[in-house]
Amino acid sequence: MRKEGNGCENLKRYIGLEDMSNVNCSSVLRVIQHHGGLSRRQIADITGLSWGGMTKIVNKLFEHGYLVEEKKEAAAGNGRIPGVISINGERHFVAGADFNTTGLSAYVTDLSGNVKKEYAGTNHFEDRDELLDNLFRFLERIFKDFGTDAIQVIGIAMQGRVDAKKGLSVCFPGCVGWKDVPVADMIREKFSVEAYLEHDPDCMLLSGLENEGGENQILFRIDQSVGMAVSLQGRILRGRGLLEVAHGIVIPGGKPCKCGLSGCLEAYIAPCIREAGPDKEAIEEMIRPLALTVHNMAGVFRADTVILTGALVGYHGMFEEQLLSELKALKVDETVTIKFVDDAGLAVRGAALFAAERAIDGIKV
Repeated sequence: MRKEGNGCENLKRYIGLEDMSNVNCSSVLRVIQHHGGLSRRQIADITGLSWGGMTKIVNKLFEHGYLVEEKKEAAAGNGRIPGVISINGERHFVAGADFNTTGLSAYVTDLSGNVKKEYAGTNHFEDRDELLDNLFRFLERIFKDFGTDAIQVIGIAMQGRVDAKKGLSVCFPGCVGWKDVPVADMIREKFSVEAYLEHDPDCMLLSGLENEGGENQILFRIDQSVGMAVSLQGRILRGRGLLEVAHGIVIPGGKPCKCGLSGCLEAYIAPCIREAGPDKEAIEEMIRPLALTVHNMAGVFRADTVILTGALVGYHGMFEEQLLSELKALKVDETVTIKFVDDAGLAVRGAALFAAERAIDGIKV
């Protein structure tokens, strides 16, 4: 998972409790997950737990199949080598799925994020019911292979507006009759598994946070529209409709947008990719509106890194030089790193990482 801190920030407020609760187990497991494998002494040192308290928690996690220990034989005369405790990669799986207009994909992973199996499917639909049927039939493949007992949590990366707190897909691009659909509750009811919705740019950003530097990061997903995600000091900023930039006006009195306004960023982004491929003229017209948006958001959030991804970024060779030149003219801070990143697997991996976080938070032993 993400590498900032030591992984036990939420633990120490609980260590004075006489009877360790499930949240202590979650926090110890997160420390082990964060470091990839630790000895008992290291777990105690990092968490600040007493030897007895640490042992009690670790034994609980062993008992319920969350942990495994690798023991190595010491050479003659060298004393005992401490065992390395790590997350059990053969039990307690999660699933992450990317649900968008062009198709469906999913990963089943262990709680460390190691992929056990990948899935892919098409997504042709005319209305709300057909779209939901596509999703449910796709998920049935996963549960047929692994069973609902093995999958603890499923995370869904959704296009369109998402209310993650309520598990609602507020709207979905191009789908007739889709409004405030309680997708998470529907999955819980149908498959008897914990389910959560996430905005797909948030999933993409979480996926990148594992290995990318920069305290404050912004991600723009650019295809037929624009989605944005923000990480401040390693924490993703979330909230219903909080970061909707597609219909922010960047060119007053500019091109008409399907939303009824004029000069929205989406009005310049949407025409850039046609069925026949990228539209060179539309891409040239899009550069300044996109540069203005990047400039404004980088300033508001004091970004260290701006990540551009999505279908349009696959053609970044057609506009990268001009965009960077425009950003320079707008005096975007030279310390801001601009990255063009292939979006393959980002959303689905991020959805699985969100699911793993939820699974660890919800451990009951």
